[in-house]
Amino acid sequence: MRCRLNRKIFLSEQNGYTIAVYTTKDPSVPQAARNKYLASQNIIGFSAVGYNLPLTDQIELEMEGEWVNSDHGLQYKVESFMEIVPRTKEGIIGYLSSGAIKGIKEKTAKAIYNKFGLQTLEVMEQTPEELLCIRGISERKLEGIKESFSQNRVFRELMTFLAPYHVSPKKANMILKTFHEDSINIVRHRPYMLSAVNGFGFLTVDAIGRQNCSSLNDPMRISGCVSYVLHEAMNGGHLYLEQEILIKRCEEVLNEGFLQPVVSVQEISQVLYRLVLQKSIVIEDGCIYIARQYEEETQTAAMIARCLLYPDTPLNIEQELILAEKDLGITLSERQKEAVRMVFSNHISIITGGPGTGKTTVLKVILYIHDRKCKTPVQLMAPTGRAARRMAESTGQEDASTMHMALGLLGGTEEYELDFEYLAGEFINVDEVSMVDMHLAYEFFQRLRQETRVVFLGDVNQLPSVGAGDVFRQLIACELIPVTVLDMVYRQGAQSNIPVNAQLIQENRTNLYMGEDFVFIPCNGVEQAAEEVKRIYLDEIARYGMDQVQILTPFRKRSAAGVEELNRTLQDMVNPPVSGRKELTIGKDTFRIGDKILQNKNTESVSNGDMGRIQDFYEDEDGNVKVKILFTDNRQVEYESEQMEMVEHANAITIHKSQGSECPVVIIPWVKAFYVMLKRNILYTAITRAKVKVYLVGEWSAVCQAIHTDNSGTRKTMLGRRIIQFYHQYRSKTVPEMEQLRLAV
Repeated sequence: MRCRLNRKIFLSEQNGYTIAVYTTKDPSVPQAARNKYLASQNIIGFSAVGYNLPLTDQIELEMEGEWVNSDHGLQYKVESFMEIVPRTKEGIIGYLSSGAIKGIKEKTAKAIYNKFGLQTLEVMEQTPEELLCIRGISERKLEGIKESFSQNRVFRELMTFLAPYHVSPKKANMILKTFHEDSINIVRHRPYMLSAVNGFGFLTVDAIGRQNCSSLNDPMRISGCVSYVLHEAMNGGHLYLEQEILIKRCEEVLNEGFLQPVVSVQEISQVLYRLVLQKSIVIEDGCIYIARQYEEETQTAAMIARCLLYPDTPLNIEQELILAEKDLGITLSERQKEAVRMVFSNHISIITGGPGTGKTTVLKVILYIHDRKCKTPVQLMAPTGRAARRMAESTGQEDASTMHMALGLLGGTEEYELDFEYLAGEFINVDEVSMVDMHLAYEFFQRLRQETRVVFLGDVNQLPSVGAGDVFRQLIACELIPVTVLDMVYRQGAQSNIPVNAQLIQENRTNLYMGEDFVFIPCNGVEQAAEEVKRIYLDEIARYGMDQVQILTPFRKRSAAGVEELNRTLQDMVNPPVSGRKELTIGKDTFRIGDKILQNKNTESVSNGDMGRIQDFYEDEDGNVKVKILFTDNRQVEYESEQMEMVEHANAITIHKSQGSECPVVIIPWVKAFYVMLKRNILYTAITRAKVKVYLVGEWSAVCQAIHTDNSGTRKTMLGRRIIQFYHQYRSKTVPEMEQLRLAV
């Protein structure tokens, strides 16, 4: 579509994101997209969004893209464009002074035109050094002009070339920032170098390479595949892969679609050898790690071993135990008392148990005794915001925080300054430890003083962390850390079927108890299950409210009962569009006032996993769209429209995302189509999120299959074994030697 600028609405200096109004003679512009003010003058106008759109009315643009809904109505999302610069004085001066060429303002643009006339663009492209004769253009300024002019041309070529691979303008900009004027040459002839650009996965890069007949046994292609396979393993929770398995998987990926192998096992092995020399990977006992994962696992094990060897100072707390029961109005079982005594006898200890077994009660007693006996700083933390706030509410300790907040891992960067600080508390409690991955454990133990008393709480039968590693299970399995298992159910009362069924599931038994608080709804297939889930959800939120009911499903995509499809259809049921009410479209997602949302990234004010409701959209004085979100603990946060990529709809969420949270009513679709996810710990985690009522919707055979499929402890990690090795290695060392080791690390 050919068009011309009418006015600018918004321009991001950071990434070039642009919103502007354009005019056109093209009658295909939908009526809903047409600017009403311009329409009153018989002019077809519309809003367009894109990256680095030229902001001058002296040239025309040939745009390609698609119409999308937004808070401002129907807008044209520009995927690529071409500048059509009129060979006139006005056109050339307008283009040069539009801001598209950095370093050239209107005065300089006129001076350039006065010198070179209608040949200006040819001079800039072919002999740009001639611009040095223009007053005000220095050697340094010329370099900026050349780079900017080149990038505009290269950007258009990149977008045209990469269009078949659905590469966004944002990613094309990232290529430009990495390779500058070499971008086109690299994409055409050395595409495997794109693996160095953040956001370009191996499969996308390989598709470009195959299409352009690049060398299929290029070591960079093989290296990219090795990285891809290892990262895929990490996405599955594994810290390493056996060498034989890695080579076989790489061979499959690299030769897929060819009648004859194009890459041999020997060539893969040669690249592995080179990567070891480059210290990109580590091979130990036939197991291959990405170097960073190897260092984090090894150093974490060493730090834990040193903590375990720090001399304990057991405290006699019998009198305080009696006072705690009296003052808190509780009666502890003997097992719970053992847990409390264990914490005050060891620097590191673990308390584990299922739902309602009294972990929180024990923690209250521990905090009470610590306050009376030690009177030293306490720090409470959990992996997610919801888990931290739940701990704060149940213990009365308002300063409980996420681990990311306590450790300073904000904004997703997860990086520290070199002069980091140790954790301040002399007693630290970490809750929901089953959710802690290897990287988070590494950052935690880096900050932990050896003399600090630490207790880890969690349910080892829940899902392991989303990130790679199986830290909680490994801490228990090493058998060097004292562990108390709480197995008597207190919460929900003797009549509740939820904790009883949770225990039956762990015992591999399918004779679950049904009743008003635990309901199985039989369905035939995923489509019927999805419809039943939506029906129940609408009934329950009408009865209890949206914040008291949650759909938990194993799958995000690929299913009518997955998160994305359920949220898409439920949004129109629970919060339908209303004429005149504001909406905001970000990518494929449309947000409305009243939508239930989930945060999916850590920031300074909001944690990954926090839930809330959209309160309002509005424009500030500069025309930027702002979003007001009220989170469940009454925190109100304002987001820029671009920041809405950090949230997602949350009528339905994945079971993995639900970890660390509780909800009165939980609805779980469970069908044979979820075969990859039919695992005991996934079903157990979903059921134990409910405080009052569970709806299990689907096929009973799928429920039985999950109960009989135990995949716990299958993640590839050597943390437990390494802890034991370092422990025995350090036992013979003196205190000064141990201090030297600590400082060295």
